[in-house]
Amino acid sequence: MSWLSEILDPASEQNLKDRVLAGEVVVVRGGLQKAGLLEPILDLSFEAVSDVLGPETAAAVKEKGFERIHEVVAAHDIPRLTDELYDRVNARAPKDLAALIPATFNGEDRYYYETSPNVRFHVPFDTTQNDRAAFNDFRQKHGEGKLTAHGPHRDSWLDCPDNGINIWIAIGRVQRGNGLTVYRNEYDGHQRYTGMGNIARDEKLSEPFTFDLEPGDFVLFHTDQLHGSALNYTDETRFVISYRMTFDRPHFPNGHYHSYSYSGLAGGPLSAAARLPALLQPSYLRSFGERVVEKLRPSKAKRIELTPAAKDLSGMRVGEIRPTDAKTCVARIGEDEFVSFDRRCPHQGADLAMGYVADGRIVCPWHNLPFDPETGQSPCQSLRSLNVRVADSPPASA
Repeated sequence: MSWLSEILDPASEQNLKDRVLAGEVVVVRGGLQKAGLLEPILDLSFEAVSDVLGPETAAAVKEKGFERIHEVVAAHDIPRLTDELYDRVNARAPKDLAALIPATFNGEDRYYYETSPNVRFHVPFDTTQNDRAAFNDFRQKHGEGKLTAHGPHRDSWLDCPDNGINIWIAIGRVQRGNGLTVYRNEYDGHQRYTGMGNIARDEKLSEPFTFDLEPGDFVLFHTDQLHGSALNYTDETRFVISYRMTFDRPHFPNGHYHSYSYSGLAGGPLSAAARLPALLQPSYLRSFGERVVEKLRPSKAKRIELTPAAKDLSGMRVGEIRPTDAKTCVARIGEDEFVSFDRRCPHQGADLAMGYVADGRIVCPWHNLPFDPETGQSPCQSLRSLNVRVADSPPASA
């Protein structure tokens, strides 16, 4: 089985559900249009802009497209708009999924879905610097990955089911540099992670796969694929809605905090009971008790150790990065080109020794941000440059 597929007609695909649950990543081109949902969701989104920011703003966004919404809407208004869209998307979720799931998975109409889908507006990072407080407040309310870049994670680390499927839908255009990252080579791995659901700093990662998507395209992938989001260093906003769903009753290996509804009850006279099948599990009672205990005891920050420095830099492959001490690492960019640089990414302090080299650039393992090996600059002008020191041979190791 190929790990990545691109399809135009999911209804003609055999065993698509089982393939995704087995680890295949599937890009469905025009999938939202085939389910008859792109235009209704766009209309709903423009209505939200109109109600929150006025009809003239909505008309300007409609003319420019959501990719250029940051040219019309101030960054500090994006959290407020996203909250409004959350309310509207949540209200539509039962109806929209009742059309989308059968159209995608060969008529399947019995499933569980996360009651609150995710609305993801990522405006260009440089445009947000004067409004970081508003974005951080939103992150505290809704979590990472909605308005801010999310580092590599498996959804089960964040108390989601480990037997689900993500449906990651482009409502506006998505391009490499502002979109989804999937670390497919790590699918069968067992990376360590912190109590906050973040990958440990000293976990080595390979280059992730990224996607160019047009409005209505979506990506299907297992909820326990290691995935994240690129820090948006493009000049476009990406607007995405994502759903998590399971076909069997959702299984929560960690916390059981997220609400899942059963499609067989949602939308009918028993819709008030749609959440009960997912809640009637031992994991919910266990997690409820853990929440009570957690509130009663002070939290303790976990100390994460960096990987020990490499003692021998001989035999480095082109494209390889190794640490030289606790603060520095070295990359072999070409046959005769080595560069030494700070281990901490200027964005959020990720360990660059765990990153990789792509297209001759040093790339952060958490948010796919590239740095020029000669200048240390990234495409995000509001971030400080990486401190780099070019050498013709490997620097002496510690």
